[in-house]
Amino acid sequence: MIRQRLKVGFVLISALVFVSCSGSGLSDEYRQEEGKTEENEIVTIRYSSYLLDSAQASKVYYDAIREFEHLHPNIRIESDFIQNANYTAGIKIKLLGGEELDVFDTWSPSLFEEFRKLNPNVYLDLTGSPFLEQFLPNTLKPVTIDGKVYGAPEVMHSDGLLYNKTMFDSFGLTVPGTWDEFIALCETLKGKGIIPVAMDAEWSTAQFFWGSIMSNNGADEEWTRKLERGDIPLSDEKFVDAIRKHKEIIDRGFVPPNWTQLMHEQSKDLIGQGKAAMIMTGTWSLPSIMERNPNFEIDFMMVPGEERSVPNVNIGTYRVINAKTKHPEEAKTFVAFMNSKANQERLADGAMAVPSVVSARISSQVAVKVSELVTREDAVLYWPHTVSTESLQVKIQEGVNKYLTGQSLEEALTEMQAVIDEARSK
Repeated sequence: MIRQRLKVGFVLISALVFVSCSGSGLSDEYRQEEGKTEENEIVTIRYSSYLLDSAQASKVYYDAIREFEHLHPNIRIESDFIQNANYTAGIKIKLLGGEELDVFDTWSPSLFEEFRKLNPNVYLDLTGSPFLEQFLPNTLKPVTIDGKVYGAPEVMHSDGLLYNKTMFDSFGLTVPGTWDEFIALCETLKGKGIIPVAMDAEWSTAQFFWGSIMSNNGADEEWTRKLERGDIPLSDEKFVDAIRKHKEIIDRGFVPPNWTQLMHEQSKDLIGQGKAAMIMTGTWSLPSIMERNPNFEIDFMMVPGEERSVPNVNIGTYRVINAKTKHPEEAKTFVAFMNSKANQERLADGAMAVPSVVSARISSQVAVKVSELVTREDAVLYWPHTVSTESLQVKIQEGVNKYLTGQSLEEALTEMQAVIDEARSK
């Protein structure tokens, strides 16, 4: 969202710092501006996002927008929800068609770069904006190009496995530290009639498992750049080992036998019903899984590697401003408010996420655990997000999915390599 290496050495998020419970809970810097521009002409900021219909977070966003309009009576926010599946195309249409668009969201460094392919000057330069000082420094790296910052980060997540801790405790099971221990755990669960890992056929699900193994194998941004330049082939052991390990858990019957017919929400149901012990996903799924059965304690674990397990960082959203906006200052004010400490804390409360701002309050015990992982010195950017564009990332993921559903490894690698070579030639 750029292609600088995100070897995340985040400063550890400070222990609980609570916001005031009075009024709206907003910081004084926003309260002080209330009423200052009431007599000015009304300015409309058009904001497009894939977040505004999220079951877990939409209320936080809409509440924040209402508060912003109350504090800034001269600014109106015209919000536009675009579903995830249509978001990339929807934003491209707006940008290419010259539609008025002031602020919009991106969900990965790859999508950030995808929009830059349309126009390298698509984003408004935010460098030097005072509100950027609140963010943990390395959270800005994916949206920094040639020393200039073009986006504001929101809450952080990690990808891997969520597991039913209540079930683990009842069986006397512990979180595995190595791949061999993970395989042994799956065998134990299978022997008890429990599905070890809930998996489904949605194209984006598998990446949370094999993508995590890529991080364990040392496939960082530098490795990905070499891959895209043609310096190393996709048949490199870092990649092949990751997708083979994923295929192994399928071949050994550690996933639902009908996984190719399941949607992601159905695989979540398997956890909620106590039929599965783990699920491949990200920490953003914690609330929706917990809602299925409040009696189960759900926790997060990294996908274990052969020699090491590396935390990966997934900054769910970057908020950016269209360089062609007619209202740059008002748009900056809106982004500063939406990504503020107060709003990130409220969003993190509901999504059990980790704010990307310094000294933020973290209320969830599992989020505290995740914060310790994503701020570790060895934490890295989640591998699929290191691929330079969203289009290429999706094609690689689709190629892996073909392999997982029966295509030979040689044929799958050949097809994916052709896609990478084609992207390089453009």
